[in-house]
Amino acid sequence: MASPVPAIARVVLRGAGIIHLKRAMEERLRGRFWQSGRTGLNVKFWLHKHFPWGVTVATIGAIALTPVILKGLSFLGEDWQSLSNVGQAYGFLSVIFSGAALIGVAISLAYQAHQTNISNEEERRAAHRELVVMSINDPELLACWHPPQSPLPLVLARQLHFTHLIVTQFYSDYLLKRMNDDAARVQLELHFRGERARDHWIDRAVGWREFAEASGDARQIRFVDLMDEAYENAVAAGPAIAASAYFAPEPG
Repeated sequence: MASPVPAIARVVLRGAGIIHLKRAMEERLRGRFWQSGRTGLNVKFWLHKHFPWGVTVATIGAIALTPVILKGLSFLGEDWQSLSNVGQAYGFLSVIFSGAALIGVAISLAYQAHQTNISNEEERRAAHRELVVMSINDPELLACWHPPQSPLPLVLARQLHFTHLIVTQFYSDYLLKRMNDDAARVQLELHFRGERARDHWIDRAVGWREFAEASGDARQIRFVDLMDEAYENAVAAGPAIAASAYFAPEPG
């Protein structure tokens, strides 16, 4: 079987011939445009506009006339078996390129599906955030949410709802893999230094755990594990910073 190298070399030479043809056309056109007072920029613009169409038409014409050309060259005694082997070599390369293109399409579809999931999650979180903000701004709407484990003062209830919104943001970033376990530990360690963060988790931890396990999503369950771990470490480290200690008195 003939080696495909000569065939590949012919393709390279053919490509080089097209480049040479373009350069020759550019030189001839440059002479004409200079005679008419036009600049070299017009030459490149003309080539950019018309040369691709010319190459396309020439290629289609060459493919259509290939049988006629080969028949005309038959008197040269060409080795048709060698030409057939070259064609088979090109067929093998075509399979490789087709497979690469198929893999590229699959990767593109997977990426688009991932982006769609991200978009859907962000839209869902945006809707949830809007509901929470509405209830914080209008305390009468707080009673529309599930009740706390024990009655809370109104100010504390609003603070816990806002804390829930913060934790939901952590949760969303973790689900979308914008935050790994180590980054989550750092963020949650800071979070649970505050009094309201610990009050929130005391009130909501059971509900978060039940929802995560009911969903069966391993990453949701892992986030709750990280929350429990960070809360327990914070409690072991000492008392929380009181909400009243967040701000210094106004200077008199």
